[in-house]
Amino acid sequence: MSKNQLTSERHYDIHVFCCINERESGHPRGSCSARGAGELQAYMKVRGKVLKLGKRVRINKSGCLDRCELGPVMVIYPEGIWYHYQSREDIDEILEHHVIGGETVQRLMLQPGQSVLTPAEPPRIELQVKKIKESPNDVSRYELVSSDGQDLPSFVPGAHIDLFTGPGLRRSYSLAGDPAVRNRYVLGIRREKPSRGGSEWLLDHLAVGDHVSASLPANNFSLDRQATHHTLIAGGIGITPMMAMGHLLMREGASCHLHFCAPNERSAPFLDEIREIFDDKLTLHFDGGDSTQGIDLPSVLKDPSPKEHVYVCGPPGLVASVRAQASHWPPGSVHWEQFSASPVSKAKSNEAFTVLLSRQQVRLEVPPDQSILDVVRSAGIEVESSCEDGLCGCCRTRLLGGVPEHRDVVLTDSEKAIGDEMMICISRGKAGETLVLDL
Repeated sequence: MSKNQLTSERHYDIHVFCCINERESGHPRGSCSARGAGELQAYMKVRGKVLKLGKRVRINKSGCLDRCELGPVMVIYPEGIWYHYQSREDIDEILEHHVIGGETVQRLMLQPGQSVLTPAEPPRIELQVKKIKESPNDVSRYELVSSDGQDLPSFVPGAHIDLFTGPGLRRSYSLAGDPAVRNRYVLGIRREKPSRGGSEWLLDHLAVGDHVSASLPANNFSLDRQATHHTLIAGGIGITPMMAMGHLLMREGASCHLHFCAPNERSAPFLDEIREIFDDKLTLHFDGGDSTQGIDLPSVLKDPSPKEHVYVCGPPGLVASVRAQASHWPPGSVHWEQFSASPVSKAKSNEAFTVLLSRQQVRLEVPPDQSILDVVRSAGIEVESSCEDGLCGCCRTRLLGGVPEHRDVVLTDSEKAIGDEMMICISRGKAGETLVLDL
């Protein structure tokens, strides 16, 4: 090989340096590695190979680039453009627009001297009410379509969207329709008693033809596609995510069975539709208001088959009972979602502790009578939230250091044991603890 050939093969038109620095756990500035930089840099290299960029673009690992509060970060030469990024979608956009197209990605660019990230506007979709069907059990069925007539963003069973109401409230509702149908979202909205204003406003003010803003679909309650059998248990309005699951499972011919619990047939929402979806894969449990006369959970959950998974959605008592009766099931095989807070979680005593916001380099004291969310907002830092009871996952925040006291019902037991995320609306630290948050 000639010297000219060797030089040619080692020359690259573009160099990308991605910080993958890792500091000790709980470092006040955090680190790019703790925020997922290693995995994202590896993904960028894979995408580069798929796009056949290897002969002109080199994607490098880098040590600390000293922009820790803004990370993960990368710098692209020869232009010397700096970017922050948080997801694979960000990586794809940088590769497509900057590396291939030669155009900077303005929303991800870092400016000289910048020390704090500019908060990004969360994506919203505008929906229009197409149909409303009221029922005698205080649950109404809403069909929402895109305001511009286009297909709606896709979703997978178990997902929910948040609706933004007139009084400035944000409330989560499971998507009950068939995920294969892209031109509508189906919701079941129950009038809460007492209502905190969300469901009451929607049911009293949202009429056919009206418009409403919504979040993109998100999911804290996914089906495990590796399961060989799916046992679904729903109570009352908790049936809504199971309906979407049923559409998919029945279409694919998957092994599944739904146990639907309600006081009586009249109070069971969407019963005709549920019978149509599940056919003979359905057992109804009407207890007449006496839970001891309802579903026999010890019998249903006694002996799980290999790779069987159980999913429960409904009131806290039902969710707690299923989790207790299935405590002997293999780790990761029990999935749950509930729509109201557990009284036990509210009864825990609160203690004062400290939070360190690693991106802001701000230390805040959290008193017993305030949540982390309250204190962070009082400091002028806006964080999105919805239920504020640890149910929806909207305020999920990466934890870079410290030991949290988890009080939510979103994270699984294994996720709580890992301890790298928490719901700052309800979870806390113990007395004297310092929690380092990725904020």
